[in-house]
Amino acid sequence: MQELSLRKDLGVKVIQAEDEIAGITTALGASFAGSLAATSTSGPGLALKSEAIGLAVMAELPLVIVDVMRGGPSTGLPTKTEQTDLLQALYGRNGESPAVVMAASTPADCFHYAFMASKIALEHMTPVILLTDGFLANGTSLWKLPKLADLPEIYPNFAKPGMEGIKVTARDEISLARYWSIPGTPGFNHRNGGLEKDFTTGSISTDPLNHQKMVNTRQAKIDYISNKIPELVIEGDPTAETLVIGWGSTHGHLLSAVNNLNKAGKKVALAHFNYINPLPKNTASVLNKYKKRIVCELNMGQFATYLRSKVPGEYLQYNKVQGQPFTVSELEEYLKNI
Repeated sequence: MQELSLRKDLGVKVIQAEDEIAGITTALGASFAGSLAATSTSGPGLALKSEAIGLAVMAELPLVIVDVMRGGPSTGLPTKTEQTDLLQALYGRNGESPAVVMAASTPADCFHYAFMASKIALEHMTPVILLTDGFLANGTSLWKLPKLADLPEIYPNFAKPGMEGIKVTARDEISLARYWSIPGTPGFNHRNGGLEKDFTTGSISTDPLNHQKMVNTRQAKIDYISNKIPELVIEGDPTAETLVIGWGSTHGHLLSAVNNLNKAGKKVALAHFNYINPLPKNTASVLNKYKKRIVCELNMGQFATYLRSKVPGEYLQYNKVQGQPFTVSELEEYLKNI
């Protein structure tokens, strides 16, 4: 924020709001007005933002929310690290309220996943929650500045000339993303809000079957995004029958432990997730290849619980909630006895 405030030439507007609710509602207003907006928080601030995230889901507006996870609950351990906001990011809103959830793995790839969060938000008209944590926020790593020409193109789902008169709920037939008609553009419908809308007319509706159709449509829109994200890649020994599973900032520790165990003669593989909702399309086919699956995370088993709902089966767990990251040695000690 400080750096952006010094770079007026970039045309980025920076606002220090009075609280988390004001921050996200200001950002959502900017999205309605036709700009990509991002807002950030840590821990309990995500709970305060939850109602406005639900509004973004219902209004189908692009928005990026960065949550730097810390020890909790409540004020908790403000300067310590945890991965304990995952289920809140996935489900912490009223109603059936699906949103995209992603997680960065290193300080260097925070830029990449922030960029991809923005791309997904703009192209699919949805809020995207990007999870980092205290370990990443206080960490450093080498990062080569990317060339803008090398970054993937972003294609916002703007309403185009010739589409005048479309309803606010008009959407792309394939991605199901709602068209983004910017207020002030003549000939377009700009009515929006948090009340349920008729699928065809965009008018307020409490019709039971229409509500079911809109719920299904919003979910299908998020599910479709799995076609646009990378498939899950396995690291470590390709012949292993034991799979270590992680997500977010634990990647470096897990990969080091897996590599050390393979060098010592124990065959282990690693599946690490950055795209959490939706999961990569090949998740089930990859996970089901292994006889043993161990989910290692800095919480009491939130990702393991989520995976059981998506890819049923047995998952062992290694959990740590001490406000500290994993150490490679403790992971090796646990995994070598599996």
